[in-house]
Amino acid sequence: MDKLESVQLKEAFDRDGVVVIRNFIAQKQIDEICERAEILTRRLPKRSDIFSNITKGLDKIDDYFNDLLFKGPQVPVLEMLLGEKPEPTTASIFTKDKYSQEVHPHSDAMKGGVVWLAIDATNIGNGCLQFLKGSDQKKEEFAHLSASEPTDFSSHPDRFECTMSSGDIAFFRPTTVHWSGPNHEGSSRRGLNYFYVGDAFKGLENRYRKENG
Repeated sequence: MDKLESVQLKEAFDRDGVVVIRNFIAQKQIDEICERAEILTRRLPKRSDIFSNITKGLDKIDDYFNDLLFKGPQVPVLEMLLGEKPEPTTASIFTKDKYSQEVHPHSDAMKGGVVWLAIDATNIGNGCLQFLKGSDQKKEEFAHLSASEPTDFSSHPDRFECTMSSGDIAFFRPTTVHWSGPNHEGSSRRGLNYFYVGDAFKGLENRYRKENG
């Protein structure tokens, strides 16, 4: 990535709260990620809640995902976009092959950045990511949203339908409103998430210490 591309990417990220880079990871590594993730998900207990398609903490049980989280090629790009060193939190695999698996529009009350690597091609039919561009700059307006409660943004002028091919990667702020609809096609729609949001409770702990001496 040359200097001009970096500048343009940073400008878009600051404006929209989300950017996508095409063909970021080669198919050979995508296949390796799939193989390792499938081994782990078979070993781990299944969740029974509405987010049963999400497996978090891959970095805690496989050094391969730990290395990707801390030293993968996405790290320097995210640092450039954020203007500060990312604080790694966890790596997760998202698998959506059932109609019922849906995450409603929400924003996360955290700082930092999130990276979403497409393992399979995504489109509106199989539940691709969607965003409200610039919503990270309007946190109070969207603070009421919940990932478990439906909100219809289908006609919102800032809606961004994030269709992706295998190997494409999206960078976004956790405070950018995002969601993914159901998989109407029944095809596999997998993505690897890297979270760089630090410790969500650190700010509360520091505030408590100050208030209580």
